[in-house]
Amino acid sequence: MKTQKNKMLYIKSFLLPLACAIFLPLFHYSNNTSILLLQSLWRMLVASSLLSLILYVLFVIWVRGGGASANAAFVFLVFFCTYGIAYEYFMDLDLFQVEHYTLLPFYILLAIYASWFISKLNSQNSSRVWGNLTMIIGVLVIYNILKIIPAEINKARVTDGNVGASELITAEQSLSSADSPDIYFIILDEFAGFEAMREYWKYDEIDEFVEFLRSKGFFVAEQSHSSSTVTLHQLSERLNYNEIPCCGSEYYEIHYQAISENQVMRYLKSKGYSTVVFDETSWAYPAKTPVIADLTFRYDQVSSLDSGQFWDEFGILVANNTMMRAFSAYYSTMEVAKNQHRNFIYFTIDKVAEINEVPSPKFVYIHLLLPHMPFMFDENGVAVSAVHDTDWNYYLGQYKYSTKVATAIVNNILDSADPNRPPVIILQSDHGARNGGKIRHIKLTGYPEDYKSLIMNTLYLPGYDTSVLQQNVKPINTFPIVFNYLFGDDIPLK
Repeated sequence: MKTQKNKMLYIKSFLLPLACAIFLPLFHYSNNTSILLLQSLWRMLVASSLLSLILYVLFVIWVRGGGASANAAFVFLVFFCTYGIAYEYFMDLDLFQVEHYTLLPFYILLAIYASWFISKLNSQNSSRVWGNLTMIIGVLVIYNILKIIPAEINKARVTDGNVGASELITAEQSLSSADSPDIYFIILDEFAGFEAMREYWKYDEIDEFVEFLRSKGFFVAEQSHSSSTVTLHQLSERLNYNEIPCCGSEYYEIHYQAISENQVMRYLKSKGYSTVVFDETSWAYPAKTPVIADLTFRYDQVSSLDSGQFWDEFGILVANNTMMRAFSAYYSTMEVAKNQHRNFIYFTIDKVAEINEVPSPKFVYIHLLLPHMPFMFDENGVAVSAVHDTDWNYYLGQYKYSTKVATAIVNNILDSADPNRPPVIILQSDHGARNGGKIRHIKLTGYPEDYKSLIMNTLYLPGYDTSVLQQNVKPINTFPIVFNYLFGDDIPLK
């Protein structure tokens, strides 16, 4: 009976280190639930639980007491889970050189000493400390779970709603003739407006790209601005040619649904169009609802990488706050993700002109995270060192490469097009170069705020009198302009 009672005591005591270990992933997930997948949380909860169990068993062997061992394991876990935060703090202070090989051993010794110290409390005080700590951390765990549950229910509701929408679109009847042109909507993420390149970056060669577009018949709006610098918001507005609330994570679900079940593709399906999507948005927003289309290509579908790997972006976020930060080179997937990104760019350039899986007329939506951070290419598409991934001084090289990607895509589309049925091509950026990021990202100095919303906005619409368009045409009016011309609609402009 006594042995059974001791076992129950050890199991009960384990609740404290267990709650402490799972709090960290729950906390980060609850603050990012709108952009993450639940499967990422499960993986980190399992890993954290195993870690807490191992530490608890080690302290039971060392301290030999349920409550005292639990308290000692809790203290060590607190140090374990805050090492990355301490490392960042000292790095930002920049008062002395901070290296993992000096800070981590010191932090571990401090954690061991603090654990030993609390284990020396007498039985009564140890029980009181255990009870208070368990109550506090338990409340924090429950609070974060209660934040996650409604967010997950809402994500499931949005997904269920999209299933019905897909069936509705599939059932719509074709109302157009086979003479309708293919339409290409190409978004290059964070591609700065041309004036910004001339004035701030002193990159006069951008005029060669502008001239290339004009020589092909594109209208180029030099003074077009986005209504925000948030990608999801901009895609939502343009694909629905309607103003949509912005900004903040509380609007993510609204934007997800607006993009997934967008008015442009619903309208074109009613006109007999097939729909094709090349989408890299899921790299930044894993929880984003897929766009409803007849054929979808994702950046992680043209690589051999298993997207269900353990160390996804959320796992890295959690691990980087802990002592694991010192070993991030061994678990970081950034290089793999960058290879996916690179492969998807090459794939899109080649594939966009030969989409034989779907019949024409077709609507092709392309969103590339280029020249968006990480800054991994020089102007010729050659990889640069990973240490420059978040250095905005390397934006220009990646921007130059982006113009070459855009040139190749446009040429491939036009070269493969039927001259008797020329396509419509919309080449835009969602927003300008934002010069933003985390605290330790290297940013540009003296960068004008106005340039963050100055975008590339170009339109290839054969037969259309572009002289009626203004240089500051709003991107939200893109599809009303196209549809009013192609189908004789009378959609009002904003």
